[in-house]
Amino acid sequence: MEELETGKTKKSVIKHVIQQKAEGAQSVQVDINVGACRLNISNGSKQLFTGGFAYTHEDWKPEYSYSVHNEKGFLSIKQPEIDDVNFNDDDKYVWNLKFGEQVPLEFDINLGAGLTEIKLGSLPLKSFNMTMGVGKTTLDLRGEWKNGAEIHLEGGIGLLQIYLPENIGVKIDILKALTDIDTQNLKQIDKNTYVNKYYKKSNATISIYLKTGIGKIEIK
Repeated sequence: MEELETGKTKKSVIKHVIQQKAEGAQSVQVDINVGACRLNISNGSKQLFTGGFAYTHEDWKPEYSYSVHNEKGFLSIKQPEIDDVNFNDDDKYVWNLKFGEQVPLEFDINLGAGLTEIKLGSLPLKSFNMTMGVGKTTLDLRGEWKNGAEIHLEGGIGLLQIYLPENIGVKIDILKALTDIDTQNLKQIDKNTYVNKYYKKSNATISIYLKTGIGKIEIK
């Protein structure tokens, strides 16, 4: 792991970047635990991982670790224990996490409060599990998919937007709660299951298992 830059800007925003090589890992388990921040996840790293962090309090520095055991990598990013987090107009807490496209990835994400945007379409995804928090979450599956994947989403209070990929089959199993769900572009095949027009017509399938919370879900 190489920490490239650490410092304060004129506005007292602390910024640093972490770059991580795979170090021989043939697959990587990624654990992300966030209490309250703006979180962005996408492809774009030339290595296994590049993380850019910006925050206005020194004790908000994320806790980071990476290790490899039996050719499997374990990458963990965690918001530290903070009492009485209170964002005001001068506070900033942003995580920009970019991953490479060479090593298969398994994600486990726990969200607290905030704004989250995740782009999975070009990542070598093996599995994706996310427990949502409070706020707006965007899950963008558009892009090139070489293989299928399982995606498990649970909970959440607020708005969840899911952008489906083109030219690949998608099946969504929805366990409804107090949620308004827009499924107008999908076909319902049983009580809780919806599919897109490419289902069983493409070489790969993305299976989404959605246990909703309270709020609204838009599937586009």
